[in-house]
Amino acid sequence: KGIQGQWVENGKTFVPDLSDPIFIAYAQKLLNALGARYDGNPNLAFVDIGMVGSWGEWHNSNFTDVAPLLEKYAPEQLNRYVDMHFSSFPKTPKIMLISGGNSLAWASQKGAGWRADCWGDWHNFSAEWSHMRDDYPQRLAAAQTAWPGFNDSWQHAPVSLEICGYMAEWESVQHYTREEVQASFDWALAQHASTLNLKSRPVPAAYRDIVDSALLRIGYRYRVGQLEWDTTVRSGMPLTLNVTWRNDGVAPAYLPYLVQWRIVNDAGTTVTQIKTADDVRQWLPGDHHSSATLPLPAGLPVGQYRLEAALTNHQGQPRIQLANEGKTGDGWYSLASFNLKE
Repeated sequence: KGIQGQWVENGKTFVPDLSDPIFIAYAQKLLNALGARYDGNPNLAFVDIGMVGSWGEWHNSNFTDVAPLLEKYAPEQLNRYVDMHFSSFPKTPKIMLISGGNSLAWASQKGAGWRADCWGDWHNFSAEWSHMRDDYPQRLAAAQTAWPGFNDSWQHAPVSLEICGYMAEWESVQHYTREEVQASFDWALAQHASTLNLKSRPVPAAYRDIVDSALLRIGYRYRVGQLEWDTTVRSGMPLTLNVTWRNDGVAPAYLPYLVQWRIVNDAGTTVTQIKTADDVRQWLPGDHHSSATLPLPAGLPVGQYRLEAALTNHQGQPRIQLANEGKTGDGWYSLASFNLKE
């Protein structure tokens, strides 16, 4: 009540004035309430910085009788809405829409990742203009110019892409070639994307292999590449593992999953288990070396034991699948075995 703005579409839609103090107060109140309930929830991958423009997508281009968003408001006025999300959701990763103008770099500088709508558009709207050639490169370059750390934002916050239309339309309406579709997925990988929103629609058979190949690298793909320990393992003595973890993906995980190791006997009973100090959020693409020391209780009977690993939440439940064989019924991975000697 009392919010400034204008009615459009013959009175069907109300566009609020983003500089109105009453609207600002209500927006902050709403975000504060959402943050109080959901910030840090392990089931929340990231928060999309919205509240601005149509669908919260930082534009109002669908309303011809409304001034363009980035012309109507100064950067400081729009940055206020970015700040609201950071104050309300200090723990949860955040992403900023690529069309946010100067606010994209502002959000990145504060620690946000980014997302783009209409990914894969090579000529959806025009033969002379496309998001992939004429929009995304310019916006990303401008953000990097405004904030020199922008190109590395994927190292600490997600990049998320939403498809333009549907993949079925790419084939039946746009008639995109396999080369064009491949170029879209190659671009996603080059941007270190973590999520691809295909809108829960079918993938045409003509493109299926391209999608499947990309999914092997999108986001993180963690595995134990090498595992070594002293060949003489005795009861009552610590067992130190030298581990090479590998991320075959293009980005790290952004939530603080725990790395856990356990030793299991032939009966399936865990005889020792530890959490390591590894931070999976630091595992950029490539190899990462770590060690883990597991205490072996005195009096363990001789025989064969299994080494198992898992990436868990803080309640100890495995949450991340590894690109290793040996997955057990409870979500751990049996990676090696050893004989315990007297």
